[in-house]
Amino acid sequence: MQTKAKTALVTGASRRIGRALALALAENGCNVAVHYYSAETEAIETRDMARDLGVNSEAIQADLGNPDECHQLWTKAVDQLGQAPSIIINNASIFQRLTIDEVTADDFDRAMAVNVRAPMLLAQAMARDLPENSNGKIININDRRTTYRTRVTYSITNSALTSLTKTLAVSLAPRIQTNEIRLGVILHLDAAERSETQSLSDRTIGPAGRMGTLDEVSQAVISIIRNDYMNGASLSLDGGLSAID
Repeated sequence: MQTKAKTALVTGASRRIGRALALALAENGCNVAVHYYSAETEAIETRDMARDLGVNSEAIQADLGNPDECHQLWTKAVDQLGQAPSIIINNASIFQRLTIDEVTADDFDRAMAVNVRAPMLLAQAMARDLPENSNGKIININDRRTTYRTRVTYSITNSALTSLTKTLAVSLAPRIQTNEIRLGVILHLDAAERSETQSLSDRTIGPAGRMGTLDEVSQAVISIIRNDYMNGASLSLDGGLSAID
């Protein structure tokens, strides 16, 4: 699929990886719905940056933990951008620091709702609204690590998102292809995370000896969108960490 004149929905697109992906799509001629939850100022900045690249873009607020708001997000994207998105990048996630002793039922339900249920609902909407003569692409942004001792709900949803990716790949093919990218360390860790992983630096950074860049993530996403044969794949973009696990 070529991105020019297509429409994309990027969740969690107000900053960091989500912003980089939204702008990479815009640079390649794609109109972009910039989803955000609470970072309105940053989302509007992302929207304006996309518009400066010559495409149509709108910032749309939604709580992905609320199924009604997931539906509203999709409807607003269609209405404001003039067509159903044929590209969905599921980047938004809850990355809460919780141990097994601390996690509550509400914590678990919230993480599953945002990290797994929302991508499923958006995929359903795409399958319903995409014109019959059009193809679609769904890319789930995931983590190369499947377990974090201090991020229990996040760890569980990582595995669930991989399962969802494969399920959608089978269920929606051949018209819609679904893949995931499992990322290594892309952004600088905060102080607490540096302390947590300092003794595991080699395992954290990997054979590449450095962190990945936002440009490298964007290049991988654009490549997947342009490849019409890739479906159900889990691509590791982690500097070689997956090779030594």
